[in-house]
Parts: sequence; structure tokens; C-alpha cells
Amino acid sequence: MRSPLAPTGRTVHTTAADGTIRDWLVTEAWSLPADDLERFLDPNGDPWGPVRFSDGLPTADQGRWVLTQGPDAGPLKERILKAHTPNLAQRLPDVREDAPVAWEVFGTRFEGAFKRRHTGWDGMVDWSAFCFTPEYRAAVAATAIEIDQAEWRTIEISSTGPYAFWIDGQLVHSSTSVSYMEPSTHSLQLRLHSRLTTFHVATWQVAFREVRHIVRVRVTGLPVRVVIPSPGADETVARLAETLLAGVGNPSWAQEGDQAELIAPADVNFTVQVTDSPAQHLRSDADGRLRYSLVGAPQDETDEDESGSSTAASILSSGESLVRVRLDDPRSPLAAEFHVAALPTTSTETSEGDAESWRSDVLSHIAAWDEAGPASTARLLARYAADPRTRVRRADLESARHRVRTRGDCADFEIIALLFVWHRIPAANWDEGLRDEVRSDLTHMKYWITQPGLDAMCYFTENHQLVWHIAQTLAGEAFAEEVFSVDGRIGRSHADEGRARTAGWISRKLAGGFSEFDSNAYLAIDTYALVALVELGEDPLIRTAASILIDQILVSLASNSWRGIHGAAHGRSYVQTLRSARYEETSPLLRLIAGVGTLNDAVLPVTALALAKRYVIPDVVRELARTQSEEWWGRQVYRGELTFERDLLQRPYRSDVRVWRTPGVMLASVQDYRSGLPGLQEHLWGATLGREAQVFVTHPSNADTGSSARPNAWVGHRVLGRVHQHRNVAVHLQRFMPTDPRAETHLWLPSAQFAELHQLDDWVFARRGNGYLAIATPGGVAPVRTGDTAYQEWRPRSGGAVWIAVVGDAVTEGPFEAWSSDLAAASLDWNLDGVDSSGVIFDGARWPRIEASYEGPFLVNGRPEGIVNGQVETEPRFDNPAFRLEFGQDAALISWHGVEYLLEIGKGLQAASEVITRDGR
Repeated sequence: MRSPLAPTGRTVHTTAADGTIRDWLVTEAWSLPADDLERFLDPNGDPWGPVRFSDGLPTADQGRWVLTQGPDAGPLKERILKAHTPNLAQRLPDVREDAPVAWEVFGTRFEGAFKRRHTGWDGMVDWSAFCFTPEYRAAVAATAIEIDQAEWRTIEISSTGPYAFWIDGQLVHSSTSVSYMEPSTHSLQLRLHSRLTTFHVATWQVAFREVRHIVRVRVTGLPVRVVIPSPGADETVARLAETLLAGVGNPSWAQEGDQAELIAPADVNFTVQVTDSPAQHLRSDADGRLRYSLVGAPQDETDEDESGSSTAASILSSGESLVRVRLDDPRSPLAAEFHVAALPTTSTETSEGDAESWRSDVLSHIAAWDEAGPASTARLLARYAADPRTRVRRADLESARHRVRTRGDCADFEIIALLFVWHRIPAANWDEGLRDEVRSDLTHMKYWITQPGLDAMCYFTENHQLVWHIAQTLAGEAFAEEVFSVDGRIGRSHADEGRARTAGWISRKLAGGFSEFDSNAYLAIDTYALVALVELGEDPLIRTAASILIDQILVSLASNSWRGIHGAAHGRSYVQTLRSARYEETSPLLRLIAGVGTLNDAVLPVTALALAKRYVIPDVVRELARTQSEEWWGRQVYRGELTFERDLLQRPYRSDVRVWRTPGVMLASVQDYRSGLPGLQEHLWGATLGREAQVFVTHPSNADTGSSARPNAWVGHRVLGRVHQHRNVAVHLQRFMPTDPRAETHLWLPSAQFAELHQLDDWVFARRGNGYLAIATPGGVAPVRTGDTAYQEWRPRSGGAVWIAVVGDAVTEGPFEAWSSDLAAASLDWNLDGVDSSGVIFDGARWPRIEASYEGPFLVNGRPEGIVNGQVETEPRFDNPAFRLEFGQDAALISWHGVEYLLEIGKGLQAASEVITRDGR
């Protein structure tokens, strides 16, 4: 007779309140190369295909351009995936934890096993990834539900790609539709029988770079119980474990030591495993702390690193390790997952030394960098600079060459890396035959979408446009008389074409600035490519134009940074760079320029700049980045036109960035930027008090934090809010949509990074060093007390449709307590136009009266911003304490701390114009 205490062989769970199933058994995402694309697209001829009636621009139906543009690829993906529909009559796997799974799709039999997964708050089973070359992907998920009384239920299946859905082994629904980031939803009404009912979902996808590969199932009506069959498990023990694990919290994503700490129920035995390290058997103490070791913890493999390896030009490494916590009892297979990041240690917020010592530190770090890791072109160049006997071996270039040979995304970055090595290290130092192999790689490469071939390399984002044009220019110059096999033209023809396109790009950015404004990832890439052009290019005119644009970029970077932190609003950013400035790709540049910032994995751009012989960093840039003024109130406006042939969009762009900084704090924002429209990777505003003390609000689109969800939980916004700033006060106004997964915003405020933090009424006050911060929203905020973002994420008690942020500095504002008291005493009136119109009036003794509403003007002391002498203002390009530059102005004298420099925009535009006239077609 079975003992009443014997394990039940299953775990049981509730759904989310809306009926979403959050507990599943899933396979890995199986993948294989998509090598049959010629069945669906012509690799030759015009890349654009037929045009549409509305604007005469290409449709998304036939042209191969859609391979490079995720949002437009849906119709093509549907055609491809319909042709690859799997056999839906094949045997379904058993619904059991660790059960073997065999599945045939894309003409291939895949094998794996079911592993348990608990979804995030959005309920998405998520296999999203970043794929450098086109891939087919497939995955299977299964679960079971249990009811005691048979009854009708409505079942909703949401997915971004094709799927098939089985209930009790019977196919009940399938879909072939494809969406980009947000899933499409299908509903069906079924009578569920009593007892156990199994669900299977098979998904299949094709990936062109980022692929949002997700599925969600919701059962509406009376609640159901979710059951996961699991040999050896006991549902009573597992239910207790589930409640205990729900009480575990990760109070700090950022980690600087070998020991880390979780919040946990007191006096409980847990196991803690960091990525694939051995499990640690630990007990939480009487105060509810669970301390564990990070020694030797490997970084988790995620889709954050778009470069694919540490040898690439662009490194978006998250630095994260995955921490799994379980109840130390074999009858509970449940685990809670948390993310921590072991921060780069070569980092500083204060400048010491001089330009030569900063350069020496950078190159020494890179030359010695990651001895145990893969070979690196950056490390190779730095070592050659230190020792001219350094040899170029095949292993040094293999990663870069692989990206080029496979035509993987970001190959343009690697072409420039290879050309740096080609020009800077003599042929005598190369392994025999290696230069001929690299020459072949580069002369067999494709350099723009108009050239033949099917690939998913990104050509059209702002930074990739430049890098491709410069790569084509430099490769064409290096191999001027050789035939490039992609189109039969010789290198000189490619160089002329690339040079003219580069000149056009430079002209647009000199005249109006970037659409990816102040990106803490891509300004580094722009700088890298432009430095390559100056250093390796043959043409003096284009070198002149590029050099002046580098000046403009570095002046902007220095003006909009604080203590080595690029704390401005960003047109494109990533989660890890907002959680820690040590992961910004612009940070190593600031370390070289001014001795502040961090030496992280993004070392190729800074290597190029550090080894520059022709380009010289202006002294005024160093001084701007190195020093802090008592008060800095700066503005930078970006304006231009997006054109389909370059950008795959056809509209103007504009952004208006404001920066307030003092020695103790920085507050920055972009004004009224595309308010009410869908977001992507924008960072609208933030207060910065330290590298890990970055504070901001987002409107989350989903629970993901990876780079393949754009927007996600913490970067970008599902719907962009309206933001305004006057000096040290910023206001965020949000409009919610009926379709929002969460009709609320949330606040990132990592409590562990602050010396003081307290709440009073609607306000939360925080201090770090001499920097002060206060944030208010109607009803105030409450910290998330458990989970992956414990005491880092704060949720508004009333939705967070309006926020106000104020910063201060001890030097000018006096004691923190008095400053906080004065703010708490200030008048704060919310939503005076009604609950459906977010707004605030703020009036305090120390501050100007601020009035803002979603529909109305932004008023400072009763006067609308943007109006001067009764007229709409003429916006400046730059306006800050160091200089002012108007749109159309030829030059501006930058003056800071006794150092001056003439920024000659007109000279750069003239040089670029001459190149276009001479080399353009």
C-alpha cells in the first residue's frame, strides 16, 4: 500500500490572476542555418521589389531588403515558415519533467528534454535570441491543467510566430502569422473535461538578427490548477517551497566582491547555484540573509552580446551571472532565478594623471586583457604597439574573419578591425599565407544591400550605415586594382562609391546631429569608424571632414557626461548600461580622454583612438570630460531627415537633450520626444549619482531584459512618455493604453547604492555623497520587496502617470535633511485637469513654479518653454557654458577652464561636399 507521505510525483501551481499559465515544461530552442532563402527571394538585381500605392516606396513582400529590417520582415517570414510547417501529426512527447523530446521540423530531427520554466510577470515562455546569420528555430512547450468539474473555458494563445496547439493530444488550433515584438493573440472556446488535461505548444521561427520567440497561454473563466508531472516531487513540499522562494529577493544586481547576499525567509536550508558552478548548500540566517559565493562564477550566456565575442568592435556584454535558488529538499524541483553582475574593476569617477598616463593605462590594460579568453584584434594591436616583434597569427583574426566569411551581422565592425591590423602590422610579422587569406575575405565581401546576396546583416541603422560606407572605402583603397567578386567591380570603384556615401553621412551629422542621439553604445562605434577613416584613408578631404565630426562627437560626449558616466538621455541604449555605467561602450573612450570611466570589454573603439597618429584629441575635450563645474546647464538639439534608401523610414527626426550637472549629481532628459508613440530602445531621462546609482522611470513592455526584446522591461518604453526638464527639475507624463500589459510605469532606484533613503508622503528621497535626489508620483511608491529586482524596482501606488524628479548638491543646497524638508513642504498638486490627463503643479520656496500636463504647455514661473519674446524660439545646435552653436553656423569657439578650440563645422561640410561632387554618382 502506498504511504500517505509518499511523493505525489507532481507539483501544482496557480495561474496568474488573469488566467495566464506561468509554469511550463520547455525544450531548448533548436536551431539550424536558414540556407534555402533563395527559394523565397532573388539574391540578384534590385533589392527593393515592388512599390506600394501610398508613398511609392517598396512593399515588404518581395524585396530582399526586408532581411535586414525586423519590423518589415513579417510577410516574408510568413511565406518562409508556411513552407516549413512541421508534420503536426507526429508523436507528442510525454508531459513530464525531464521527459525526452524528439521533434521533426525544417527537415531535421531534433532531440532534447523537457525542463521546468516559470515565466516572468508577462507570462511569456521566451526563447528570444540574437542571431548573426539567418537561422531556423523551433521549440516545444507543454503543461497540464486540472479541474474537478467539466466546464467551458476560453483559451487565448499569444505568439510572435507560427505555432500549433494540442489539448489532450488533439490538434485544436494553429497559426501562421508573424509579428515583430508584440505577439498576436488568438482565442478559442472549449469544453474542458474534469481531471487532468494536457497542453502542447510547438513553435517555429526564422531569425534575422533579433528574434522575439515567445508564446503565452491564458485560460479565462473559473480558475484552473496547473500541474507539472515530476518524478520524485511532492506537491505539498513543492507548494511550501514555492512560497519560500517567493520570499527570496535579490537586493543588488551590481556586485563588486566575491560574496553576495540575498533576502530570504529566516533559518531555511537552500541550495544556490551560480550559472554552472557547483551548488552551494546554505542556510539563511536569523535576520533573513542568505550569503553565497561568486568566486569563479562564469558569466551566463545571454543574447545581450550582439557582437558575439569579446573580439568584436561592439561589445554589449551584460556581465551577468544567473543565480538559481532551490529549497534544499529533493522533493521540490522548483527554482527561483536571479541575475547579478560582477562589475569591471578598472573604473574611476575622478581624474588623476595626464593624457599620456591615461593612454598608457588603456593600452596596458588591453594588451594584458583576457589572457585566458579568445584572441582579440584589439589585444593584438595593443601588443604590437608595445612590442613591434608581435606576430599576427591565424588565431588572432579567426573570430573577425569568421564573422566576415559568414556575412554575419556586425561584420562591418570586423572588416575595419582587420584593416587596422592589415595597415598597422607589417607583412613580415604575419603567419605565412594569412594576408592572402584576409585579402580574399575582404574582396569576396558584400558592402551594401544593393549588391547581390542574401544575408541579414544590418545596413540601415545610423551607426551601421557609416561603418559599412567606411569599410567599403578602406577595403576598396587597400585593394584598388583587385576585382571584388560580389559585383565584378574593382576596388577603386568601391572606394569611390563608399567615400561619396561616407561624405553624405558625415554632412548630415555635421549639419544636424544623430537620430540615435547620445547613444551610450553607438557613439563609440561612430567614433571607431571615423578614426579608422582618418588613420587609414587615402583621401585628405574625407579625412578632414571625418576629423571634424570626431571633434563634434567627443565635445558632445564630454559635455553630456559626468564623472566618466554618459548619463544623458539616449536614442538607443541597453539594460546593463543603465544599471551600471561601467558597461557603457562610451566609457573606455572617456577613460582615454580624461582618466575617468571604465575599461570594460568594448575595447576596439578605444584601441583605435589610443593608437591614432593623425587624429589628436582636442585639449578642450579632455578638460570638459575631466572637470566638474558648480552648475552646468546644457542643451543639444538634433535634427535631420530619415530617407528610405538609407534608413528604411521616411520622416524628419528631432531630439532636444537637456543636461544639468553639478559635482554631486546629474539630471538629463530629452524633451517631448515622440510622446505617445511606440518606443524601442530610448532612455528618456535619468538622474545619475554614481556608476550604479542611475535612477529612471520606464513604461515596461514585457518582463524581458535581453536585447532581443525592444522595448523591454527596463530599456525603451511601450509607449513613450512626455518629458520636460528645467535645470534641476524634470517631469515625466505618461499616457496608458487599453492594451498595455501593465497600465503603469515603474522606477529603477537601487537602494543599496545610496547612503540615505527615506519616504515621506508622495516623495522618496535619496542621497549618495554630495548628490541629492527626490522623486514623487501620486500616492508615492513602494519597493518591490522580493524577486530579481528587490529594493531596486519601485512601483507607484497609483499607476505612475506623472512623476517629478528634483536633484540637488550639498555644496549649493546645504544639508540633505533641510533640503528634503523644504521639498516635502513644497506645494504639489496632481492631475488638476482630471484623472485622465496626467499633470502636476510644483511650487516650492527654493524652486521655480513648474506646471505641466500631458496636453498642455510646459510652464516655468507661468511662462511657456519654447517661446522667446512672444515668438517660437530658434533652436540652437549646442548651448552650454562652454559654447553656443546655431544651426547653419560655420564655427564655434569652445572655451573651458582656460582651454580653447575652434570647432569648424563649415570646413568639414565643405570638404564633404567636395568629395560628393568628385566621387558621387
